Amino acid sequence: MESSAEMELLETLVKHIEPKPSWYVTVSGKDAEIVTNFSPPLIFPNNCNYEIACCSVETFYSFPNIDQSNNSFKISIDGGKKWIKLQVPVGCYEIKSINCTVQKLLEKQFSKKSKYIYISPNRSTLKCEITLEKDVQVDFRGADGSLRNVLGFDGKLYKGAGSFESEHVVHILRINSIFVHCDVVTLARKNGITSPVIYNFFPNVPPGYKIISRPKNLIYIPLSLNIINRMKVWLTDQNDNLLDLRGEELTVTFHIKACS
Repeated sequence: MESSAEMELLETLVKHIEPKPSWYVTVSGKDAEIVTNFSPPLIFPNNCNYEIACCSVETFYSFPNIDQSNNSFKISIDGGKKWIKLQVPVGCYEIKSINCTVQKLLEKQFSKKSKYIYISPNRSTLKCEITLEKDVQVDFRGADGSLRNVLGFDGKLYKGAGSFESEHVVHILRINSIFVHCDVVTLARKNGITSPVIYNFFPNVPPGYKIISRPKNLIYIPLSLNIINRMKVWLTDQNDNLLDLRGEELTVTFHIKACS
């Protein structure tokens, strides 16, 4: 006859072997912040503890690195007599694409093709080079010269035929990591401070392409609620700035399971 200790052990083994309840939860929206109301609500029995993991994030690499805060500079092609202000349209750019856009803006302004200014990356120094034709001047000073912050130049005037290398490394990437936040978790920490971060990643595709990020190993974090009526999910950069998805679809999938 089996002892009570053996019976208790068998019951414990059966409890761990039996499949535990779990749920897949997918939320979608056209913004970096998605609020989902559950009807009926998700109810988790009190006889178990539950935890959640982020399974996947899908969207497009649409968030701009050039916007109204860093897209302008002034240029003169007649030795400083007349100045025009150029503004690179909001979008996702590399140095080469910035150069192509500037050439198109100049062609539209002067109705002819001419490389008054040529912008190129120096991959060895991680800096930027601008080459100017004779009588061409570029003004990176003040608010109208904000493109300097991307290209790495000081806020000053550059003039004369020749090439100039930026004083600082290029700051073309504004985002170092994308953080997925979910307000039903509380035990995560970011920079030592409690934060509802459940997953972070960096896009492995160029701007304009679809991002599909799936963690190789799911990391589960305890749920902070037994009943979920409403859940907010949002994406930020490393500085907690909400991403600008520019209206592209965002889909995030979670897995919730009983852990004991």
